[in-house]
Amino acid sequence: MAGIYIHIPFCNSKCNYCNFYSVASSKHLDAYVPALLKEIALQQPYLEKEPIETIYIGGGTPSLLGYTQLASILEKLNKTFEIKPDAEITIEANPNDLNASKIKEFKNLFINRLSIGIQSFFKEDLKYLHRLHSPSQAETAVKRSQDAGFENISIDLIYGIPTLSDENWKKNLHYSFSLNVPHISAYSLTVEPNTALNKLITKGKLTPVNEEQSIKHFKVLIQQTRENDFLHYEVSNFCKKDYFSKHNSNYWKGIKYLGLGPSAHSYNKVERQWNISDTQKYIEHLDSNKLLYEKEVLSETDKLNEYIMTSLRTMWGCDLNYIETHFGISEKTRLEKKSVQFINEKKMIKENNLLILSDEGFLFADGIAAELFV
Repeated sequence: MAGIYIHIPFCNSKCNYCNFYSVASSKHLDAYVPALLKEIALQQPYLEKEPIETIYIGGGTPSLLGYTQLASILEKLNKTFEIKPDAEITIEANPNDLNASKIKEFKNLFINRLSIGIQSFFKEDLKYLHRLHSPSQAETAVKRSQDAGFENISIDLIYGIPTLSDENWKKNLHYSFSLNVPHISAYSLTVEPNTALNKLITKGKLTPVNEEQSIKHFKVLIQQTRENDFLHYEVSNFCKKDYFSKHNSNYWKGIKYLGLGPSAHSYNKVERQWNISDTQKYIEHLDSNKLLYEKEVLSETDKLNEYIMTSLRTMWGCDLNYIETHFGISEKTRLEKKSVQFINEKKMIKENNLLILSDEGFLFADGIAAELFV
């Protein structure tokens, strides 16, 4: 089994915290789709005829594409790859794009999962993040999608926003639960270098992020989602039973995937490759039927460290039996010894030969993984 990710890099406006490759322009949009169709054809051999069980259309703002454009992409994928009949097909959308006609288009294209970028239900937070939708549009988008027959809906929330009080963060979660969405992705606001947010904070025009507040919000998030029967299945992801994001779960489980579009990454268990982060150059090269990407062949150490990092982010944990089978008994023994410190600190538990982070451990997931790396 394998997955396909399609990057649509266009936005009406770029959020000030965004560190993903995107452009606040639709200048190359019409030329982009034909180039993408060419890349799909050229990349056919990459997954070695593995059946496709997930397709994820992200961005940017994929909902900026018209019906005909989206239909041509999905039709090309179906002609090029073996798409499973029950494949999970996700598209990201902003609340202000989800009018009734757009939602109907998605249904007609057999898209069966929506990921809606809400971030907050409070206008002061949306203003801080430079989001274009209103709180009422966020609520309407979810209800309108449900009325149209979408059951598998995920919403994105951001915590640790300087304008977001502890009480309003609890209200954000309450509003989310009341909407009966089965999946929530919640991220701590991170100030990345070279983003507009970093520049505005540096110039004193916006309040800096408070790490203690972010930690407090994360603890509330874990408690409130658990009380409302959500599974905390990955550091930033929570779902009702059977509503895991299959696509993202496959990333963490090391399943093959093909990334299409500028800046998109691919992985086939042997190497990683990533497309150039330049839409114009991407189009120009594909006009000549050429791919423009870089790649790295993964060493055994790379593979081991990646498995440790991704597995520890999930509720399924790091499987010591898997480590022994693929990397040897010495690596299993090393990890058992190294993990004792975190078990004693109650940041990790060992259960059925699995190393699993505790609630407290999730706060330090990346640091713990780094300590366990070769």
